[in-house]
Amino acid sequence: SFEGTVSAVTDTSLSFSFTALPAGKYNIIINVKGGVGNAQSSLGQLSSNMEVSAISPSSGSIHGGQTIKITGGGFSGNIEDTEVAIGATNCTVLSVSPGEITCTTSACSEGCGDMVVTSNGVSKTSSVPFNYQDSSSPTVTSASGAASTLTIVGTSFGSNPSVSLSGSECTVTSSTATQVTCTIPGIAGGNYPVIVHNPDLGNSNNDVLLTIDLLLTSSTPSTGSYGGGTLLTLAGKGFSSDDTRNVTVCDLPCDVQSSTTTEITCISPSNPDSGSTLSCDVAVVQASGSVTLSAAFTYDASITPAITAASPLRGGTGGGTLVTITGTGFAISGNKVSIAGSVCDIATEKPTEITCYTNYHNGAIEAPIIVDVPGQGYARHSDLAQSTFYYIDRWSSKWTWGGLGVPLANEMIVITEGQTILLDVDTPVLRFLLINGGTLMFDKDAPSIELQSEYILVAGGGKLQIGSEEEPYENKALITMHGNVRCTEMPVFGCKVIGIREGSLDIHGKYIPVTWTHLAQTANAGDTTITLKQ
Repeated sequence: SFEGTVSAVTDTSLSFSFTALPAGKYNIIINVKGGVGNAQSSLGQLSSNMEVSAISPSSGSIHGGQTIKITGGGFSGNIEDTEVAIGATNCTVLSVSPGEITCTTSACSEGCGDMVVTSNGVSKTSSVPFNYQDSSSPTVTSASGAASTLTIVGTSFGSNPSVSLSGSECTVTSSTATQVTCTIPGIAGGNYPVIVHNPDLGNSNNDVLLTIDLLLTSSTPSTGSYGGGTLLTLAGKGFSSDDTRNVTVCDLPCDVQSSTTTEITCISPSNPDSGSTLSCDVAVVQASGSVTLSAAFTYDASITPAITAASPLRGGTGGGTLVTITGTGFAISGNKVSIAGSVCDIATEKPTEITCYTNYHNGAIEAPIIVDVPGQGYARHSDLAQSTFYYIDRWSSKWTWGGLGVPLANEMIVITEGQTILLDVDTPVLRFLLINGGTLMFDKDAPSIELQSEYILVAGGGKLQIGSEEEPYENKALITMHGNVRCTEMPVFGCKVIGIREGSLDIHGKYIPVTWTHLAQTANAGDTTITLKQ
């Protein structure tokens, strides 16, 4: 509803006005003050029409970019339901009030068409024209760059122009109506349209290009470990800071740490080659192009440390596991050890052995142990299976249960979301095992595991897992359910039951090619052997 301003009133007449009223039809309600209430009215509805009375400026560049003000009445005041079209092009609405619309023109040729304003579902063709004029268009005829300075020559640049290079601002340092000088920003190598914007007319043409070179001049250091981990510094020009920019060493991704238009740092990848040395090209690849520095980095076996084994290969996510790492080429001091991004605090170190204590890790994960040797890079894994650590909370560890001891008989055990617990010992007979969003998995390295409970419920995306399709469980796994005929039934599921509600039970055992066969000959009573067809 809208409230009008009363200018005159008698017992039989009333004069009022509205400063701004969106186009549409409105019921007229007259309220008499002093507690009298609304007057009975037969006036019907008041109609408000949309009108465009002026457009300022009334002409602009055929390349668009001109900000214009449309004055009139009947507009809604909301950007969301207001559109302005000039011919087949859109004038992007910036602001709306009931009496004024501000928008920015798009490119269009002379004689583009009529202006149509749509607001609150009502459309109006303006009787006042907006004219695209070639004579009112800024024109760029040439652009030349020297170092960080760009000089632009043309016409109709106005007194306060701005310059853009594909959305990046080129800061104007001096200007006349026919020449602009600006400072080229730090942008990636490639071709950029030079656009001059005159606030009074709009944009210039966009067919004059500035070429920014993409150069890779050096990469240091020139050698490193086959295990990767060498911090490379690449110098050049025209590098992109965009995430789509990649660096490769021997076509393997180099993990970018920082990037400017003139320098990139990245950590060299590991390389599986077994030669004494391997010479590699270093390349920068980005949307605007690519550049390669031939034979810029060499993997050298003589400076490559090696991890031969680690023990133990399992530890709780809470940390505190003492891991012993054996190998060659470690430093006497200054080595750094990490597992899946978590630091392993050095306890002792010498050229052939390092011991360290694991720290907390958020969630279970199996990851290679990384040893960073100062000045050389990461150690190579002689046998990855013997140096991959599994952050996993074991059932047998009291620290899995908050340091209060392992589960006892007749207890209710809950495994919640985010928890992954490895069942590595036989359990007592539990009262209730609830796997609510977490995971309980049988230890594939244990020769025999038995899980015992009166009730098991897997819910909320939880998982009870014995092996996987990729790695079947080949040892002995038992699940024994306990109860009697007088037990209390769990709703829906009952007694002595494994219930699955929005969870999963995965059991993958050793593949048995022949599960049944025929007797090859009669087996008589008392025989000690039988003969089968398969």
